[in-house]
Amino acid sequence: MDNNSNSFLDRNTIMAIGLSIVFFVGWQFYVQKKYPQKNKEKTAITVEKTVDKNSFSSAESGTVTTGSKVVETNNIETKQVSEKESIFNFKSKDFDLELSSYGMGFKEVSLKAYTDRKNEPIHIKELGVNKYNFSTFYKGNPVLFNIKKVDEDVYIGTGTLSEKSQIEKTIEIDRETFSAQVSIKVKGEVPKEPLETFVGNKAVNTKSSMFMPAYEGTEFFVINEGSEERERVDNEKSMTGEYAKSTLASIGSQYFTLALLDSSGVIPSTKVNFDPKTLIAEAKVLHKAVENSSNFEVNYLAYVGPKKYDILVGLDKSLAQTINYGVFSILSKPMLTMLKWLHSLFGNWGLAIILLTIFIRVLLLPINISSFKSMKKMQLIQPQLKAIKEKYKDDPQRVNQETMALMKREKANPIGGCLPMLLQLPVFFALYSVLGQSVELYKSPFIFWIKDLSYQDPFYVLPVAVGALYFVQMSLTPQTTMDPTQQKVMKFIPLLFCFFMITVPSGLTLYFFVNTIFGIGQQFILHKDKKKVVATA
Repeated sequence: MDNNSNSFLDRNTIMAIGLSIVFFVGWQFYVQKKYPQKNKEKTAITVEKTVDKNSFSSAESGTVTTGSKVVETNNIETKQVSEKESIFNFKSKDFDLELSSYGMGFKEVSLKAYTDRKNEPIHIKELGVNKYNFSTFYKGNPVLFNIKKVDEDVYIGTGTLSEKSQIEKTIEIDRETFSAQVSIKVKGEVPKEPLETFVGNKAVNTKSSMFMPAYEGTEFFVINEGSEERERVDNEKSMTGEYAKSTLASIGSQYFTLALLDSSGVIPSTKVNFDPKTLIAEAKVLHKAVENSSNFEVNYLAYVGPKKYDILVGLDKSLAQTINYGVFSILSKPMLTMLKWLHSLFGNWGLAIILLTIFIRVLLLPINISSFKSMKKMQLIQPQLKAIKEKYKDDPQRVNQETMALMKREKANPIGGCLPMLLQLPVFFALYSVLGQSVELYKSPFIFWIKDLSYQDPFYVLPVAVGALYFVQMSLTPQTTMDPTQQKVMKFIPLLFCFFMITVPSGLTLYFFVNTIFGIGQQFILHKDKKKVVATA
């Protein structure tokens, strides 16, 4: 026997550490895929480290100054309107907004129904001179409107594009859904240049790394020619992109969004831009009249509010796609429905998460029992498998034949313990997305020190507890079928698991906590009755 075989730093241990790191990096790869921190190159979007000359970052005179360098831009607003600005104030129980005569845009929106981490109402403010959300621009300048309030929630503005073209813009605000229906009609000569609509917001200033990803951030979401284009902002890099036929353009954080859903006769194009120096993410939606047409009309729905599934899908199913439920959204939506139902019964989102986790574990219990039986079967035939390897060590083909014959005779399946676990992954990722993306959990308290289920545990109690419980669960897992290297890998996983749970929202950590407790109880019962389980397999 090798004298170094029991050394902690033997070859197998080093391999175990390496495989543990691979596991951890694999998880982080998924997180980066779900919440990417570095933008990938696409045909529809480009990323540059310097300000592009065709960007439309904020400037008053059509230029962007970077240090001592001045470059020309195609800014959507190139000069301030000299006429006096008129402001109309709209108030409702959930939100207030200021409607400006410059572009007839939303100068400021206050979401009173929600507060930020400092318990102050969330404000979406102007981003510069005349840069108001849903403002209308023509030839790079905001159109000056003469606005009249014609009803409690309806405003009509009139303006001039040229000597032969007049414009009328109607905004009908829905005080229940954080939205407004916008209609723009051009009277007289149809303009040759496109009408531009501005959408923009300050990006969430988050710092992250591969091992400490930020779960909150800012992303562009565009539905272009029927396909979803989702790109998360990297706060350290400029971004510009152009989409030829976009029916929806939005700029959102994890829980809130600004969105323009178009319903015009002619599909507009969209240009997006992000400036890391100002942290301003903005888009302009361009509506261009059909050549030789005799009329020009633009219609769209403007939304400024929470990514609340019921509200968004009630307005249009396309808006609900701004919520990033991932590839398993078909499972996420029923889970969200059940989570909300449980909350309606008990009035606590934390308790609703616990009950939903238990329900899913019970639902998957037959699969878990099947997995346990398979592992026990493989455990029982290990001595025979070793005997076969020893007997036919010089004949690998015979080893395989005898091994297959033994497994068939004993009805043992080597992948039987893994397959049920793989079948559970879609459920796991779907629930993970629901708990990580649902605004319903935003700033919702649970008990004691957990005041916000959408934010990480401030004292790291749950992450440490999950790591400890996971270690207990791993110790109960049959490891006879594992070689020494695999067993050593399993010892490192709880520590890594605890580490990456630190930045996870506490609602997700609570799910892992309850899920692990249930798993320990399940394994304890199955181990206690293992003879009966194996006998009936």
